[in-house]
Formats: sequence, structure tokens, C-alpha cells
Amino acid sequence: MAEPPADGLQPAAAAERGHLPGAPVALIPSGARFEGLVAFRHADPVRVDGELRGAVVGAGLLEIGESARVEGRIEVAQLRVAGAVEGRVRARERAELLPTARVNGELRTPRLTLAEGCLLQGRCQTGPDAS
Repeated sequence: MAEPPADGLQPAAAAERGHLPGAPVALIPSGARFEGLVAFRHADPVRVDGELRGAVVGAGLLEIGESARVEGRIEVAQLRVAGAVEGRVRARERAELLPTARVNGELRTPRLTLAEGCLLQGRCQTGPDAS
């Protein structure tokens, strides 16, 4: 018997609430601001399109949209950045900076993908010891 998803919702129940498994969960929509700690334990991608000041800790993929601005500490399994990030970042599995990404601070990840046009300023550590 298959185990229920980590968020406890069956796929049909999740779809009824407007969330399809594997689709990003909009955590902070464009135009919204949040200050504090954001934590997520599920593997579904989480997306930030607004402004976040504080810390993000998560078990899955964090997507930072092109209009997003995040200031603070990020510690997630995977990270995909299209917006602006300032602070200490640790992606335990991988990080991807898209062409519009602007990262200023410290970035640690075992695997890093940089798209042409992205900006990374600060300290960067990659490889197996960076996780």
C-alpha cells in the first residue's frame, strides 16, 4: 500500500484545494511581503514571488521568482533563483541561478548551475564538502 504524501493530502484532495502534486505551492505571491521564519517539510516545490525578510528552511525545492526579493538565511534541499537574494544560502543538493538571478552573500551547494546573465557576488563553495 502506498503511503500518503508528506502533507497528508491524497492527490484528489490536493487537487480539490487547487494544488496538484509536484506543482509549486505559491508561498508569497507577487506584491506581498512577509517577515519571519518560513519552514516546509514536504517535497513539493515552494515558490516566492513577493518580498521575504527572514529565514527559509525546507525539505524540497524553493523557487524564487523573477519579481521576488529574499533577504536572510535560506537552507533548502534544492534552490532555483530568478529574482534577488541577499544573505546566507545553503542548498543541500543543488542550486540553479537563472539569467535574471541576483545573489549577494554566501552560497554553499554541492552542485551549482549558473545561467549566462546571472549575478553572483560574495563567497561561493561548491562540491561534495559544500553540502
